[in-house]
Amino acid sequence: MGDLSPKTQDTHAVRLTPDLVGEAYRGLLDREPESDAVVETHIRHHSTLSSLLASITHSAEFGRSTNSRVRNDMVMAALRDAYWNVPGVIEHDVSPEAMTQLVDRIRAQWTLLGETEPHWSVLAIDEFKSDKLTDAAVDAFYRTGEDSARLIDLFEQRTGVRARHGVCLELGCGVGRITEHLARRFDQVIGVDLSPGNLKLCNERMASIGAKNVTTQSVSGIEDFAALPDFDFFYSIIVLQHNSPPIQKAILRTLLGKVRPGGGALFQIPTEMPGYAFGMEPYLASPSPNMEVHGLPKAVVLDEIRRAGLNIVDLMPDSWTDIFGSYTFYAVKPA
Repeated sequence: MGDLSPKTQDTHAVRLTPDLVGEAYRGLLDREPESDAVVETHIRHHSTLSSLLASITHSAEFGRSTNSRVRNDMVMAALRDAYWNVPGVIEHDVSPEAMTQLVDRIRAQWTLLGETEPHWSVLAIDEFKSDKLTDAAVDAFYRTGEDSARLIDLFEQRTGVRARHGVCLELGCGVGRITEHLARRFDQVIGVDLSPGNLKLCNERMASIGAKNVTTQSVSGIEDFAALPDFDFFYSIIVLQHNSPPIQKAILRTLLGKVRPGGGALFQIPTEMPGYAFGMEPYLASPSPNMEVHGLPKAVVLDEIRRAGLNIVDLMPDSWTDIFGSYTFYAVKPA
C-alpha cells in the first residue's frame, strides 16, 4: 500500500481519488476493488481518506482477512505514532453560531441513518442492514447490548467503587440495544438521541419487553441537553465519537455537570487518533459523509471530568473503534 501513515498525511483531510481507493483495497484487503462503480461509490460516500479507511477496517472482510498478529502490529504502530508525533491542531471551542452549524450537520446524518439503517448504523455488520434483517438477527443485535452494559459492573468490580444506581442518562440510546440492559441495573433510564426514527424503535422495543422504567427524550441541540434534569449516572458507548470535537466537549461539559453527588459516569471517546486534526471551517466546507468519527484530546476530556466535580477512578484503552486511541472513562462524584 502507498504511504498513507499519519506521519506523512493527515488522513482526515486527504480527499479521495480512484488511485487512493485502489491503494486502500490492496493494502488492507490484499485485492483490487470489485469494479469502477464500487470505487465511485466510495468516493461519493467518503469525503476523506480517513473515512474510507475506517469503513474498510470495520468491515467483516477485513476482520476475516487480518490475523491477530497483524492487528497487534497495526495497534503498536499506531501507538508509536501517537507517542512520538505531535498531535494535529484540534479546534474544540467555537461560537454559538458555529455550534449550530455543526449540530445541524450531525443531526441530518443521524436522522437519515435512523430512517434508513437504524440497526446497521449502531453495529456495522451486514446482517444488521435493513434489507437483510431477520427476527433472529434482531434478537442477536439486542443481546450484544448486555456486554456493553456489563462494563459498568466490570469497572465497579475492578475499582471497588460503586456509584448510585438511581437515574441513568444514556447518551445516544439509538434503538435501545443497550437501554434494555441498563434498565435492569438502574431504577430509571432516560434515553436521549438525535434521531426520531431511532427513538421510535427504542420505544417500541421497550414496550415489547415490558421495560416500564425507561423514558426517551429527543434532542436537537446543545440547549436541549441543558434542559435535561439532573441524574445519577451518565452512560455512553460508541456515540460521542460520531460528533465533532466542539460538540463532544459541549456535551461532556453539560451532561457531566448534571451528575448528582454520589453518582458516576462511564463513557467512551477516542482521544489519541494519530494524525487527526480538526478545523471548523474546512470541516463545514467538506461534503457530509454517511457517518464520521472524531476525537477529543485526552487532556480536554480529563479537564471536563474534573471541572464537573467528578473524581477519575479508572480509564482503559478499548477496541470500540478498531484502532488505537479510544478510551473508556469511569468517574464518580463525591457524595
